[in-house]
Amino acid sequence: MEAIMPAPLIINKEKLQIVPMGLADIEDVFNIESRCHSHPWSKKLFLSNFGTRYFSHILLADEQVIGYFVASSVAGEVTLMNIAIEPEVQGQGLGNILLQFLKDYSQAKDEEEVWLEVRASNLYALKLYQKLGFVELDRRKDYYPCKNGREDAVIMCCYLSL
Repeated sequence: MEAIMPAPLIINKEKLQIVPMGLADIEDVFNIESRCHSHPWSKKLFLSNFGTRYFSHILLADEQVIGYFVASSVAGEVTLMNIAIEPEVQGQGLGNILLQFLKDYSQAKDEEEVWLEVRASNLYALKLYQKLGFVELDRRKDYYPCKNGREDAVIMCCYLSL
């Protein structure tokens, strides 16, 4: 007998909201983090990223957290420290929406650049970042832990003031 797969959850992009992350969102964010990353951040690490230099946001669909990013800003440079979309709704352009929001928000704050690091094996993310104007500037050899040892981090930047 053939298994019946449930229909994918389709998000109505017209009803999405992006709002600042609050302490009450940590549980939902941590649950997404745990499903998305092989080496997830701890709740304690998420909690340490609140303060004047941090700006973290969540993506809501029907009042449900379906994505988030954690970023910091120092001297005109934004660092995207973490980002994820609920696995059940990936592939619908939601990461693009969240990243574009980060770029627009950063530009409105007169930031000059957005920096990030991504696993070299994460080809989907690399393609998305390139599509949004990020360029590879360097690599950190053996930066990320993985199943078979370690893998490189690709360092990327998007210049906002050009």
